[in-house]
Amino acid sequence: MTAMETTAETTVKEPGLLTRYFGVLVSPRDTYAAVARRPRWIGIMAITLAINAASYYVMFSSEEMQDAMYAQATARGNMSDQQLNAIETFLPRLPAIIVGFILVAGPIFAAITAGILMLIFSTLMGGSATFKQVYSTVAHAAVVSSLSGVISAALILAGAMANGTSPPGANLAVFVPTLDETSFMVKLLGAIDLILVWWLFSLSIGLAVLYKRRTGGIAFSLLCVYAVIAVIIAFVRSGS
Repeated sequence: MTAMETTAETTVKEPGLLTRYFGVLVSPRDTYAAVARRPRWIGIMAITLAINAASYYVMFSSEEMQDAMYAQATARGNMSDQQLNAIETFLPRLPAIIVGFILVAGPIFAAITAGILMLIFSTLMGGSATFKQVYSTVAHAAVVSSLSGVISAALILAGAMANGTSPPGANLAVFVPTLDETSFMVKLLGAIDLILVWWLFSLSIGLAVLYKRRTGGIAFSLLCVYAVIAVIIAFVRSGS
């Protein structure tokens, strides 16, 4: 084999930003393989943070969410006029505060997630991936999780009712509309967001590609952790 043939075979045209964005949704394994070869995260993270920030701004600027939050804040009663005025002044500012929090906390949360995954797969299980590779994988998986905010914002704009102070979303509670909204089962099903389940599967594919492991085992482990968190959330929300 000549040097020219070797160079031609080893030179792979890497997908661009938009190709990687849509690739996470339609061809995740090939996309994550490209991310593993050339880990990049700034562009994809900028897109997902912008989508999340815009979605949550729309949600918490809506009259529906503003009224729900005001009702919860004043539910205890016996509040002075000064306290009520403070709440009324704060709520219109909340969407901008949430946007700022998302833009600051998003990269930090991704770094913490990548650090935990590296501890498990690299340190404890002997994998060889770098932090940049894991961080880039986590950043690309956020393409899927950002859809949760988009769906909730769209439902709010379409007139869907919030669940208390929680925005409507693609969760399993929609399949049990006749049950008591305060029951443990409804709170548990409401804590299981189908988009976040998809995100866990997508992240599992990325980690499986990166560490050359089976996707099923990784997905099962992540879903078990998510199930435990959902039970805890449901327990707290239902007041059991």
